[in-house]
Amino acid sequence: MITTVPRSSERMSYGVAPAVVFILAILAAIPALGQPLRHDDPRLLFTGDILLSREVEVELKHRGGSPWNHLNELFYGVDWVGGNFEGAVGTASQCVSSKGPCFAVLESEVELLKNAGFQALTVENNHAGDLGAAGRKQTLQALQRAGLRGVDFENSPHFVDVGNLRIALIAVTTIPAADGQVQQVPSAELLEKLLLASRRANVVVVSIHWGNEFIPWPSEAQRTQAAWLVEHGADLVVGHHPHVIQPPECVAGHPVFFSLGNHVFDQANPKTKEGLIADCRFSRRLFCRAIGTHTDAGTFVPRISGPDSAANSALAGCTPRIKARQDN
Repeated sequence: MITTVPRSSERMSYGVAPAVVFILAILAAIPALGQPLRHDDPRLLFTGDILLSREVEVELKHRGGSPWNHLNELFYGVDWVGGNFEGAVGTASQCVSSKGPCFAVLESEVELLKNAGFQALTVENNHAGDLGAAGRKQTLQALQRAGLRGVDFENSPHFVDVGNLRIALIAVTTIPAADGQVQQVPSAELLEKLLLASRRANVVVVSIHWGNEFIPWPSEAQRTQAAWLVEHGADLVVGHHPHVIQPPECVAGHPVFFSLGNHVFDQANPKTKEGLIADCRFSRRLFCRAIGTHTDAGTFVPRISGPDSAANSALAGCTPRIKARQDN
């Protein structure tokens, strides 16, 4: 399926003083190697883990509003926004296991994602199967009804057209879900998807659920898997599951965000209150940087904390070329 995304100038805008807009635009347009990007170069954002059940649901009911009130201006100023949706749409009575947390999400909460500016959510993680096969189906249908795309392994790659650029998104989890579903890296099936994506798209993005919870550095398995993904066609890897930031690195010339950390979640450990947004622009090359987010104690609503200088330094020379594609 190919989705054409309107340019940022065609989407909703929020009132900001012209001088401020001009300054922010200049700062945002500075790429990693100092080469100016055109104003119309596509810009895409990728966030970490998003939870809309448990204590996040309680806060939403109590305070009202949206978890993205502080990020609307950023999200509506770009061409495309995606994130990782933890849980399944349905009721707690559908939970297939009592051994761990079960994230049942009310369908009414899904509209918040659309209103925030998201276009797609990856739904391949260890909580995607919390409500079994029925919950997986309900989730995809609820996202579709809200005007969003749910991307799992089965329907990967998902293709998105932004201007003249075509992006392929592949969703993978190496962490087993409650219903037993999991993927292997490497695998013949994943290789087939990477090859297809590389032929039909200019940029291949792999969204992967991996690693160890609360560990702020990638495991050897993650490093090995990242190298394999890049070797076989991934231009950009965005990871999640540890719930804390794992610093991005340049792997064989390609940006790998090992863990973006939490985006909207209800964990209280201070490290779980920090997150990254992968902010990527596409010219003749791919340029990615990291925007930090912080969630205050007593709330699950994130704020922008500014550029992450350490992450951006690590990504400074990581600018793979945009590939030509075969349209048939």
